[in-house]
Amino acid sequence: MPIDFNHITEEEQRNFEFLRERRLAQLAALLMEEGDLSFTDAFHKLYNSKTYELLNNPHSGLYIQSARYIYSYLENEMGKGQTANKALQISR
Repeated sequence: MPIDFNHITEEEQRNFEFLRERRLAQLAALLMEEGDLSFTDAFHKLYNSKTYELLNNPHSGLYIQSARYIYSYLENEMGKGQTANKALQISR
């Protein structure tokens, strides 16, 4: 059963936060590895991205996807400047 984020329990909130934080750490690691970025630069890019906005939106469902899948959003955003606006619009 999907989570109703209008009536979220403490446990569901903790689960969301855990998964989101885990994905952020994994994405930063991928940026450092594949993007040849420093720790600080990786988090700076991540925190200033539309992909980050999606990860913070529980309605997007992006936080439950694999880090590789989410990284493809980030690559698209950084490489083509398109951002993840289409996904963000869908998630609203």
